[in-house]
Order: sequence, then C-alpha cells, then structure tokens
Amino acid sequence: MYEVVLSDAEQGQRLDRHLRKLLPEVPLGGIFKLLRRGTIRIDGKKAKPDLRLAAGMTLTLPDNLGAAAGATPRPSPPAPPPPRSLTPEVVHRDDHLLIVDKPAGLPVQPGSGHDHHLLAWLDGQPFGLRTATYRPAPVHRLDRGTSGLLVVGLTPQASRALSDAFREDRVQKSYLAVVEGLPVASAGTIDAPLWLRETARASQPKVHVDERGKRAVTDYAQVQSGRGRALLRVSLRTGRTHQIRAHLAHIGHPIVGDQRYGAASDLGRGAFLLHAAEL
Repeated sequence: MYEVVLSDAEQGQRLDRHLRKLLPEVPLGGIFKLLRRGTIRIDGKKAKPDLRLAAGMTLTLPDNLGAAAGATPRPSPPAPPPPRSLTPEVVHRDDHLLIVDKPAGLPVQPGSGHDHHLLAWLDGQPFGLRTATYRPAPVHRLDRGTSGLLVVGLTPQASRALSDAFREDRVQKSYLAVVEGLPVASAGTIDAPLWLRETARASQPKVHVDERGKRAVTDYAQVQSGRGRALLRVSLRTGRTHQIRAHLAHIGHPIVGDQRYGAASDLGRGAFLLHAAEL
C-alpha cells in the first residue's frame, strides 16, 4: 500500500473524478468496485465516490492497483532534457508564477516528431506545486517556431487566475517580427477575418484570410529596416491561431523563415523570426 496526502489542488473535488484523473488506465466501473471493497480508502476508511475532498486527507492505494482493477498501466518514459540551444531561460520566478523565454524550435507540448518540449523540461525543474493531478504548465501557447515569453502557473490557484486574465483580455502582449520586404506604410492595422483550415498539411497555411472566418485585428509599426527586410513591433487586438503569421503574409510580408506562410528562407528547426518580446 502507498499513501498520497491531498493538497489544495484537490480541495473540493469529488473522489471519483479525482481518481479518474489519477488512474486513467482504470475504468470508472473498476474505480467504483475498488471503493466498495475498501481497496481505496480515505483517512483509512471506506469512502463513497461522491465524497468531497479536502486538503490534508490521506488517500490510500494498493501497490497492485492496476491488476486489482483489471487494467495494465503503461507509464510513459521520461523525456530526455533538451539540448542547450533548446533550453528555456528563466526570466522571472516567484511563489505563484514562472516566466520563461522559450527558444524558437522548442514546442510547448509533445507532438509527432518532437523529441523535446517545454512541458517535459518543466517536469524536470524544482518549480511549483506538484501533486498526483497537478503539474505546473503554461497558461497560454506559442508556436514551435516562435521564441519568447511564456507564463507558467506554479499552483492551481495561480493557473486559474492567470487563465482568467488571458481569457478576459487583461494581459497585454507585443511581438517583434522580421519580415521579408518593406511595408509601404511604416505603421498600420490589418483588419481581416481568418479562417481555420482543419485539413491543412504541415507545409500549408493553417489559417488564411477569408470572409467566412472570425474577425482578427493586428497592429504593427516599423522599428528598423535594411537589406530588404523590416523589423516590426506587432500587437494583437484579437487572439486567433497564427494571427500574426497569416496577417503579415496577407499584406505581402511573410516573417523571415516562415515557409509555411510563404517566406523564401528556411532557418531550420521550424524556427522563424517572430519573438514574443513583452508581456
């Protein structure tokens, strides 16, 4: 038998729902059977599936839980640490949140063909609260090829508060992009609806300007130019998938290295010159 002391992350959850997350290989019927038999206990006693959990409770589980419930757990092997060129830099850390500078070429989540990702790197760091059902994770996303600032909630409460702030547009972000060619106007607004292409291949634009799409508004201002390229400061009024990439390509100035959206150059590792600079 082994014991898990519940924390604030599990406060108020139903026991059966907590066990579903804790034991994804065990069917719900198996969980109910284990609770009826007392194989799984709370504070040493039998517990009903609808019990509301509280911090400090002790959850007792058998060593052979998978076999007892008729399931065969298949834990995933830990991901190897990323090479130095793909290692995030810690920009800020306190008791509630972590801000990292993600390098271009590092995906945030695991995916096909990706040996390294940000979530695996976070799992290997000593930051934040960890329980059986909570791990620190970013509360927003950046594309694999985009570098820059990402916020990680280090506790469930911080993650919820940060997620609310992003959802309610209380977070201001600005980006730097190097684009091919020089825009006619040194500053401007791109107001063009974006349509998500569900069947797009990896080499094709995922979104494109289309009247059937959702409204998307991007502001830009030229910071510097030279050698047929321009450095732009970009801010978003809306948060659509690939918005900056699609909008800059739409006005004829794709981001350097972003071949998916028409750039001529290839920087390797799926990287392009878009950086989440301010948050």
